[in-house]
Amino acid sequence: MASPAPAVDPAATIVDTPMPDAVASAPPAVAALPSMPTPNGAPTRRYLNEKVTGVLLEGMKELARNQPEDPLRVLGEFLIRRSREVGEISS
Repeated sequence: MASPAPAVDPAATIVDTPMPDAVASAPPAVAALPSMPTPNGAPTRRYLNEKVTGVLLEGMKELARNQPEDPLRVLGEFLIRRSREVGEISS
């Protein structure tokens, strides 16, 4: 019977390789803090599911069926058209 493989420390597997000069001399990236928190959680999911997901999936099905040359333009036009239709229904 073979003995179990020894546990490997992930920190021990890091290899020290020299950094390219361009990377070493680059200033550190500073991430800008957002002014507003990113919406997430149940209320956001509920909103997207109620207002966006169904129509977006319809548009994506159309793209898959027709495979247009400019899919983003076609999807955008589809969403605008559906937005108008939904607006007329709710008015």
